Amino acid sequence: LVLNLLFCLFYAGRMQRLVKDLLKQLQVQDSHKASALDRILGEVARILEKENAADQAAFHAAGGFAALEQILQAAIASTNLNAISRIPAKSLCGTINVYHLACSNCAENCTYVLFSNRITFLMDLLMHQLTVYVPDDLNATLGRAANKQVFEGLTTGVLRIMAGVFGCLISSVPYGNNQTCAPKLLQEMKNKTSPIEAFNGRIQDLISYVVNIGLIEKLSCCFLSVQGPIDENPKIAAFLQNATAALQGLCQLCFAVSGRSGGIFDHSRQDPTGFTAAFKATDLVGVLHMLYCILFHGTIADANAASPKESYAENTIQVALQSLRLFNSFAILDLPAFQSIVGAEGLSLAFRHIVSSLLWHCSQHTCEALLHEVIVCVGYFTVNHPDNQVIVQSGRHPTVLQKLCQLPFQYFSDPRLIKVLFPTLIAACFNNPQNKIILEQEMSSILLATFIQDFTQDSSQADNQPVQQRGEYLLSVSSNQPLCSQTIHCF
Repeated sequence: LVLNLLFCLFYAGRMQRLVKDLLKQLQVQDSHKASALDRILGEVARILEKENAADQAAFHAAGGFAALEQILQAAIASTNLNAISRIPAKSLCGTINVYHLACSNCAENCTYVLFSNRITFLMDLLMHQLTVYVPDDLNATLGRAANKQVFEGLTTGVLRIMAGVFGCLISSVPYGNNQTCAPKLLQEMKNKTSPIEAFNGRIQDLISYVVNIGLIEKLSCCFLSVQGPIDENPKIAAFLQNATAALQGLCQLCFAVSGRSGGIFDHSRQDPTGFTAAFKATDLVGVLHMLYCILFHGTIADANAASPKESYAENTIQVALQSLRLFNSFAILDLPAFQSIVGAEGLSLAFRHIVSSLLWHCSQHTCEALLHEVIVCVGYFTVNHPDNQVIVQSGRHPTVLQKLCQLPFQYFSDPRLIKVLFPTLIAACFNNPQNKIILEQEMSSILLATFIQDFTQDSSQADNQPVQQRGEYLLSVSSNQPLCSQTIHCF
């Protein structure tokens, strides 16, 4: 115990010295400044890479975030493409990497970043980068004028920090009056508001700020500027992954603070932040269009001529996976909006091609995570929506519905996989005789009837569990539990 304490004191002292050295380097004007700054940032990164909570806390206590913010101010000082920053891009990217490591899986530091307004600075930095590289004109709105430098490391790094912070905040959301799961900073707040009230208010302010500064529209321009394959463009792929992950985190946070207890079918509460309206105005921030382009190497206008590739590169699959996670998170947040956007003329055809192609790819390669997100997404797309149910049974054979019915045997025998597939099959066929006929040509409807009966029994037993345990599914978009529980009740 004594030895561990000595190690903690040693690393805390070392971290404090390194942070002081960072601040000193900001005052230096000679030509060796950049190399010295990179060396210090490298040392801090090597310590934080271990994701040791004590090291991350020591970095925070030593004023590390303030030091990093001072370095990043140099990026905001550059007001145009040709401006030369007083700190090289390499050093700025190293700073962003340290920022990410300091927050990685650390609820205390992420909560501090949220409540100290550090997160607002990151939003301003991101918006500055996007403003420099994505002009405010009609062509940019159409996604043709985004400078490719927007996909470089600094912008992607800020998005990575945002995605990590949002994900960590989601996992530490305080429920009701229970403060045991809340970060220490929330528990120690001196005002009269409860942790959940303080958290909700802060998150709503943050999301409103994101909407009001036009960040959603700028990101939409970036997504729309991607007009073809990304297999040989890892920087663009990394940008797309981190941008969709950050947007997914915002969707989850928006749902977490919405106060809705009835799940995806409860639309009694309005969105005061304007977040869902921004998603509607930009057609899911242009992500659906981007996904179609990277899969089929053409635009949505050419959807009728679309044909899937024999195989997709790993970069493309990872972007597709994160895009589907975003779609599913938004569907949980606002199901009618999701269904109307994706079900619109043109986009619905593109969506059907995307889903059909990804289902085919997953039948040829082992991609369980992607396959499950696709299945869930089809469920959200069709549930209680007759027009969208028609989409999944139309088009080239085998149709989307037929492909779902032709999944491997395990999806009809393994309880874990049944819970993923069956709710979507029910959603696609509920109150739709034609879809039911197609389904019965591929499988026995007795399987679905048995599943409904078993689930109803399990649900009645779950009603006796604590509210928090029954509500945990609300923040999960990697399983079909939200769709499963609420689609069954439609019967």
